[in-house]
Amino acid sequence: MQWPLREEGPEIRLVAVAEDVVARVVSHPAWGHVLLDGHRTILGFTIELHMVAAAAYDLFRLRANTPAAPADDGTHNLARARAEWERRQIVAAKAEAGLIDRVAALRAYEAALTPIATSVHNLRTVTDMATGGADVDQLYEHIVGAEYSIERTSALRNDIDDIRAALEAQVTYLDSLIGPHRNA
Repeated sequence: MQWPLREEGPEIRLVAVAEDVVARVVSHPAWGHVLLDGHRTILGFTIELHMVAAAAYDLFRLRANTPAAPADDGTHNLARARAEWERRQIVAAKAEAGLIDRVAALRAYEAALTPIATSVHNLRTVTDMATGGADVDQLYEHIVGAEYSIERTSALRNDIDDIRAALEAQVTYLDSLIGPHRNA
C-alpha cells in the first residue's frame, strides 16, 4: 500500500489506533491466560489489522481519487457527475464509520480484559491455597469447559462478563474451603 509520506488523515490515524489497541491486548496479562484460549483462536489480530489497513487504504484511495464537487452551472449536463460525487461521499462516510466501529470494538474488548485480570489473579491465589499449585490446571479445564464460538469481536465482549462471574463464583467456593470446618 502506497500511503503518503507527509499527509496524515483519518485513515492513517485509525490504522495507528488499531495497531496500538492490538498491541495492548496482546501484552495484557489476562490475554495470555488459558481461560482465553478460545478467544485467541477466534480473534486473529494479524488478519484483523491487515483488514483494517486494507479498508483504510481503500477509503484513502477513494478520497484521494475523488475530485472536487462539480460546479452547479444551472444545467443538467453534470447531473450524473454530481450524483456520482455524492455517492462517493456517502460511501466514504459509511466506510469511515465502519472502520471507527471496528476499532471501537477492539477497544471495548481491551477494556473488558482489565476486570478479568483481577479475577484471574484472585482465582490463582485462592486455588493455590485450597488445592495446591498442581490442581490449578485441572480447575482451569473445568472452568473453560468448551471453546467459544463467536462471529464478531463485539459479541466476545459479552462473554468476558460471563467468564468473570464464573471466576468470582469459583473464588467464593474455593474461599469457603479454606480454614477450619464449622461443623467439626
